[in-house]
Amino acid sequence: MKRFLSLALALILIFSLASCSDDGTGGSISYALDASPSTLDPQYAGDTPAQIVINNIFEGLVRLSESGEVIPGIAESWEISPDGLTYTFKLKQDTKWKCPNVIKKEFGEEFYNKFNVAPVTAHDFVFAMQRAVSPEINSSLAHRLFAITNATEIYSGKLDSSALGVTAPDDYTLVISLREPCSDMLERFSEGVFMPCNEEFYNAMGGRYGLTYKHILCNGPFYITAWDSSSQLIIRKNSEYVRADDVMPASVIFSFIPELKNIINKLEAQSLGAALLPPDCKTPEGTVVTKENENSVYGFIFNCSDSSLKNANIRKALCFSINRSLFEFDSINGTPQTGFVPKSCSAGSLNYRAAVGSQTPEIVYDKDSASALWQTGLGELAVSKVTLTVLCPESLDSAVRRQLQIWQQAMGISLAITIENASAEEIAKSVSSGDYQIALSGIEAEDESAVDFFASLENGGVFRFSSEEYGMIIDRLLQVEGDSELLGGCFTAENFILQQGICYPLCSRSSRFVTSEEVEGITILNSESTVSFIGAKRYD
Repeated sequence: MKRFLSLALALILIFSLASCSDDGTGGSISYALDASPSTLDPQYAGDTPAQIVINNIFEGLVRLSESGEVIPGIAESWEISPDGLTYTFKLKQDTKWKCPNVIKKEFGEEFYNKFNVAPVTAHDFVFAMQRAVSPEINSSLAHRLFAITNATEIYSGKLDSSALGVTAPDDYTLVISLREPCSDMLERFSEGVFMPCNEEFYNAMGGRYGLTYKHILCNGPFYITAWDSSSQLIIRKNSEYVRADDVMPASVIFSFIPELKNIINKLEAQSLGAALLPPDCKTPEGTVVTKENENSVYGFIFNCSDSSLKNANIRKALCFSINRSLFEFDSINGTPQTGFVPKSCSAGSLNYRAAVGSQTPEIVYDKDSASALWQTGLGELAVSKVTLTVLCPESLDSAVRRQLQIWQQAMGISLAITIENASAEEIAKSVSSGDYQIALSGIEAEDESAVDFFASLENGGVFRFSSEEYGMIIDRLLQVEGDSELLGGCFTAENFILQQGICYPLCSRSSRFVTSEEVEGITILNSESTVSFIGAKRYD
């Protein structure tokens, strides 16, 4: 069966690569994802590959333009009450669902005809948002709805989902009430977790909704036609989309390529149309950088599950005796930064880094305090010596060796520390798997929410860090919506991470969105998941 599916996908790919028209429209665009989506259920999917696909096969109440402005999606207009607590959307009456043809084999022609080109209504949004905050769904994105009346009470199991402050007075009117004003609420409505869901179709799927290309309804500019989790996923232009004339490509092929070197090779061979590349990667030949995004912070990171580094005083001793002047930021493609949160992240409607400004938390160099903390840590661990290894790229070997001398001077013979050189990609893999003690590596924000960035670290995360106090900070942060409260909560979280010696930021770096010289019109905002292919063109 697997072999047959792969063959079918190969045939689809061949036909998808038919020549484009002279104006670049009507062809196929290929895009690299590092993994297959976990699911395409918008109310549940949290991984970046899933969000990229969802944002192209679904249409929400609103969309974001290339410049980040809110523009109509399914809603043709909206009103916000003077107190900012009530949003009333008027929906377009010509938006339709697209049902996959293959579903006929499983459910029959009558079932297919019932849902294909059925209207998308306000009730689909009510059901979707009720699902998103349901404790049974346990969505990792549920907190994005917590500004809505009764959302937190439903999520905690205190109220039934029917109590959510989202109602449909008629098929094409949607009313959303908030418990308190939320400055970026309108922008949130463009996110995947707010996408519509047809209740009857969802229930008929019997738990398979979004898990295969056969068990999903689409209403966006594209619909899914093939999905092999080992190789690729294909979406095609949706002729039933309300603005189908604006959709330029006939199809988009998402290839699952976990190895960065393979992505580079395919870009240089012109067999890949576009990809998002990490800061460590050189721009491949034959490609154009269309956008840079400062979504990464580079520095020392510590594995808090390690037998020695689980001790906060040991970590703090190491951090407090790092001399950042040893490091040349040009050699690692970065600009100096003392804070942990990437520059791309926002707290509500505010850019977090810009709003914090000169008050950015930092770790102050203090070798004497580091020595005292080290001795305290040794006592708490009941050991006389700690042995550590630092993973670092060869380009920083000399700087790290000078830093090791400082650590040896501060800690004495009770510290045995060595360097292991590895490529940036190898280091990233070791960090991802937890197979490291100390590493010089980058930490990326997958979207622009500083809250989501902090929340991703709560239950282990890249640092393998767990703390009841940090958990309480995140719980409180997920409950607030106003800009000032969000800013204060994020500042508290950032300061906690730095003062616990979980990482030592050195600089800010940028990911780069590149396209083949033959491709244009793909748009990406600050978030990795907001990639739109509506206006994409390919010139042969």
